[in-house]
Amino acid sequence: MLGFIAHGSPHDLVFVHGAGGNSLLWRRTLQGLIGEAKAMAVDLPGHPSGEITCKTVEDYSEALHRFIGESGLERPAVCGHSMGGATVLTFALTHPNEVGGLILVSTGAKLGVSPQLLDGLRDQPLRAIENMITPWSFNSIDLGLARESRATLSVSNLPVFLNDYLACQGFDVRADLQRITARTLIVCGDKDRMTPPKWSHYLKANISDSELLFVKDSGHMLPLEKPDALAHAIQSFLKSLA
Repeated sequence: MLGFIAHGSPHDLVFVHGAGGNSLLWRRTLQGLIGEAKAMAVDLPGHPSGEITCKTVEDYSEALHRFIGESGLERPAVCGHSMGGATVLTFALTHPNEVGGLILVSTGAKLGVSPQLLDGLRDQPLRAIENMITPWSFNSIDLGLARESRATLSVSNLPVFLNDYLACQGFDVRADLQRITARTLIVCGDKDRMTPPKWSHYLKANISDSELLFVKDSGHMLPLEKPDALAHAIQSFLKSLA
């Protein structure tokens, strides 16, 4: 079974981190949830260390499916950030009867990746993380937030970054969005440079039972930059599912 961290919640929920991340991304968001159900933040295979066994978003979706089956949760809500959003979108499309609700954070129906970033991850991954991924991910970042951000990244397994961003590059479910039947909450930072707000508007326009929320003065790493606002939005959405 994959590694995870857990907390109380108003409705069973599984959090999925983004490319090159790990479950610590959700630590402060988890702390903002209250309830008798369970929220679990999972470490995808190879994160923060271990063998890289998933090469595509579809692979990660099936790993999530196995985790949910092993966890004993029945029809939990699923929440994903960035590549994690792609993963839970894919899960909702392939296992629609097993999804109790869908939360999409800083993501899109297609995830384009900068060729400059891919080249950097091939040649000097640590420098690409420090000089591209981190500064592109925040509206405003100080030393404390930079340290917290690093703890949420799988820097002990640097090859997983290129693996994940290539998986993102191959992801595109734009033609399938109208098949999403789960109630959906879409959340994005209004200053997101990596998955810009127009991508969230596209999700809202194409998922029938969806609501869209923008968090002011936040970039791509919304769970780190504005965890309280994100937790409040998720808490309210989950209560509406209970």
